[in-house]
Amino acid sequence: MAHRELPLLEEVPPRPLYVFNVTLDYANGTVHAQQRIEFANPAGQPIAELKFNVPPARRPGAVTLHDVRLFGQADPLPHDLRGTVLTVKLPAPLPPDKAIAMTFDFTFKVPLQETTLGIGGDDTSRGPYSLTCGHWYIMLAPYRNGEWDTPAYVPIGDPYTSELADHEANILAPEGIIIAAGGDESREGRLWRYSLPKARVFAFAASNLYRVEAIQQDGISFIHYVYPEHRHLSAAVLNAAANAVRLFSRLYGPYPYRVLRIVETDRQQGQEYSGLIGIGAAIYAGYRGRGARHDLIATTVHEVAHQWWFNVVGSDQVRAPWLDEALARYSELRFYQEYHSADADWWFEYFILSRERGPLVGAIDLAISEYPDSRAYINAVYRRGLIFLNELRKRVGTQTLDAALKDYYESHAYRQADQDDFFDALARHTTQDIRDLVRGFFANAVTLPCRLSGNAPGCRQ
Repeated sequence: MAHRELPLLEEVPPRPLYVFNVTLDYANGTVHAQQRIEFANPAGQPIAELKFNVPPARRPGAVTLHDVRLFGQADPLPHDLRGTVLTVKLPAPLPPDKAIAMTFDFTFKVPLQETTLGIGGDDTSRGPYSLTCGHWYIMLAPYRNGEWDTPAYVPIGDPYTSELADHEANILAPEGIIIAAGGDESREGRLWRYSLPKARVFAFAASNLYRVEAIQQDGISFIHYVYPEHRHLSAAVLNAAANAVRLFSRLYGPYPYRVLRIVETDRQQGQEYSGLIGIGAAIYAGYRGRGARHDLIATTVHEVAHQWWFNVVGSDQVRAPWLDEALARYSELRFYQEYHSADADWWFEYFILSRERGPLVGAIDLAISEYPDSRAYINAVYRRGLIFLNELRKRVGTQTLDAALKDYYESHAYRQADQDDFFDALARHTTQDIRDLVRGFFANAVTLPCRLSGNAPGCRQ
């Protein structure tokens, strides 16, 4: 194919568009997908080689890639899938500020749910009662700082990276299978359709057991997909989610969608997606449906908070996980103080200070690969990350931190933020010197804004 024949899109999309046609073989745990991605050249210079992240391919043989080609073209493209990184060679360079559409045809086997301690492991997995596809598809790698971002998988935290994108999905499921996914839903028999704009990831879950309960609050539909044995807990879960959305909308900014789905999974933990949160079945255990002194309520609120910190305000979950996880945990604390003030001290003691959870040690600003195990990661990022934000709140005042977080949310909505952006937002609302506080929690040198560092030499203006 000659250079002049590279089929460019007439219009350059504002962000990548993913279109999925999925056939789900639920009984065998197999997904067949035909996928199209429309995207602009992200590099600012001509590129002839593209990189994609393929998370399920971390398991050798799990993914079978049948075809890669430019949309509408007869000839397949040369490609190489090594580990979780797919490299595709274009027949001619893609010019800057131009866009193309690519298609992929692939099949993958959803792995059986593994037993993990702490936080980590596959977010695409199946158990006895359901199947979850989290980061399951071929994702255009972000292009940052002059290179493709293709981090290696580690079994700690969220080892995924992706750009904001629009998503359209058609999922053909067997008779009797209920699908739950992010976005606006319509259904024609066994065909489930979803439209999810401006989101970090399109995820879905499936089960033949789900019971579906829903409420509406503030113009948003909250829908709970739950196993029969836990159906009686739906009201508590739905009310916690709805109240969390109401609080975080007031504190930070609006929830971005018309629907929020909460789905019970066979995992042992909670997991955030865009417009969808997963809650592991083990988390439901022992809750009687009343009160807030239980992991089910706290986890629901935590994952809801990620709709602000992860989904709308993007950050680097691999290299700076504190930016979304500590803020989600801080949002939990605010929820308890707002709605369950009598339980806020219990929450702090149980989740943050409890000696049973191990020593409170570890710098909060490391990459996930720098923590030796999941427990060290949780102790540093979730527990000490919360303590850092709460100490910061004591130092500058609740009103000031509220204003800074609202500013941070508004100024970085649908963008990628880093810790400099966080401290810049804070500096727009206070001149409190926080150098000693930062030194106590961060391992790496932090160049604070001058307003937060007493105009120390080398500070950021």
